[in-house]
Amino acid sequence: DAEAMKRYAGAKEKSERTVKENVEKQEECWNKIQDLERQLQKLGTERYEEVKKRIEDIDREEKRRVEYAQFLDVASQHKKLLELTVYNCDLAIRCIGLIEEMVSEGCAAVKARHDKTNQELAELRIEVHKEHLEYFRMLYLTLGSLIYKKEKRLEEIDRNIRTTHIQLEFCAETFDPNAKKHSDMKKELYRLRQGVEDELSMLKEKQATALEEFKESEDALDAAGIDFNHPVDENNEEVLTRRSKMVEYRAHLSKQEEVKIAAEREEIKRAKTLRSSPTAIEGGSPTSPQRAIE
Repeated sequence: DAEAMKRYAGAKEKSERTVKENVEKQEECWNKIQDLERQLQKLGTERYEEVKKRIEDIDREEKRRVEYAQFLDVASQHKKLLELTVYNCDLAIRCIGLIEEMVSEGCAAVKARHDKTNQELAELRIEVHKEHLEYFRMLYLTLGSLIYKKEKRLEEIDRNIRTTHIQLEFCAETFDPNAKKHSDMKKELYRLRQGVEDELSMLKEKQATALEEFKESEDALDAAGIDFNHPVDENNEEVLTRRSKMVEYRAHLSKQEEVKIAAEREEIKRAKTLRSSPTAIEGGSPTSPQRAIE
């Protein structure tokens, strides 16, 4: 029995050591299991984070691909638009070149037409100025001739006025009944002289106006290099020619006038001797004032 108890005690002690070792081993295993669980949990978390990261990366990549595809689509459309713009620009440049060529040809034609028209107008203006020259020459010479005649007429009227005045004075001294007739004649001559003066002033004014209006044509003809004899010079030459002819005519008649003057002087002498005779005075023979003045 002691041996049995000893064996039991030994077996029990051995069993307890075995149980204790098993418990220790179980504890160790549980500890390992806890460590493994923690490792599994950690690995699971890491796997979750990695999967999440991968999903995000896939999303980003897919989004990038979609955006890149959209970019390529937009770029393709923009490229087409740019190519169309370049084509339109090339076409516009070509059209502009054609329009410029057409406009240049049109401008050249217009310029040629303008130059030709200006040349024709210049020639026409020269012809008009030439016609104006002829018209002005005819008008100025006509007015010059009328002015010359009016001046001579005025001189003649002045001579007649002086003659009438002398006759009037002579009639007043001799109580000639013709004094009233001479007085009326003197008034008529003054009236006639005033009319001639007015006409002469009007003619000179017309002549000055015509000369002023001819100034433009004169400058145009001088600028064109056209030589012409100025109507003013022609008028002056005609006046000088008339005066020369009158001088020659008077020189030709001067000889006859000298004879008449000598005879007139003889008659005046005889008239002075017969002045006391009423018959000689009333007869109006050699002592006639008209003959004495002439």
